[in-house]
Amino acid sequence: MSYVVWILIGLGVALLFGLGARPLVARSGAGLFAGAFGALIGGAIGDGVPQVLAGELTVGSVIGSLIGAVAFCWAMRPRAT
Repeated sequence: MSYVVWILIGLGVALLFGLGARPLVARSGAGLFAGAFGALIGGAIGDGVPQVLAGELTVGSVIGSLIGAVAFCWAMRPRAT
C-alpha cells in the first residue's frame, strides 16, 4: 500500500513542477515518470529497507518520497542553453 501512496506523491510533485513558466510535463511524460520513480526511491530510503518489505506507511517514508520526487523532478527540469 505504501508504494501506491509514494507514486501518488511523486505524480503530484511532478504536476506541481509542470505548472512553472516552462512546463516539464507538457513536453513529455518523462516528468511524471521522474516524479514517480524519485518518490519510490526516496520512500524506500526514508523508510529503510527492512520496513519497506513490511509495506507500512510511515512519516519517514512520506518525507523521503517527497524529497526524492523533488530531487528527480529538479534534475529533469528544462535548462537554458
